[in-house]
Amino acid sequence: MNQSDRIMDFITREYADKPDYLFETSDTAVFRKGKRKKWYAVVMNISRSKLGLKSDEKVTVLNVKLNPNDVALLVDRKGYFPAYHMNKKHWCTLILDGTLSDDEVFSAICCSYSLVK
Repeated sequence: MNQSDRIMDFITREYADKPDYLFETSDTAVFRKGKRKKWYAVVMNISRSKLGLKSDEKVTVLNVKLNPNDVALLVDRKGYFPAYHMNKKHWCTLILDGTLSDDEVFSAICCSYSLVK
């Protein structure tokens, strides 16, 4: 099982949330919480060049909401990027290619889930 599948399985087990595919492309999964269906995680496939990397190869990423202070600290670390297609102050993109451990990604998801009211 690849990392993105493990991440999506974790979300389903931990929060009983199933992915919503809201866009025409079926490779973008949004996880939402509560009656207002607030987003807390987005799994999508994008070109590495969208992250500022020197490749057009597709990679799976995860967008999560984090504390702005944490976002500022994390984007300088390997595997973390300014949020792709989201508010860069409150959201961060994590690459799901094995650079980050599953536990580190799980922790970011839990933080995102708790921040979304």
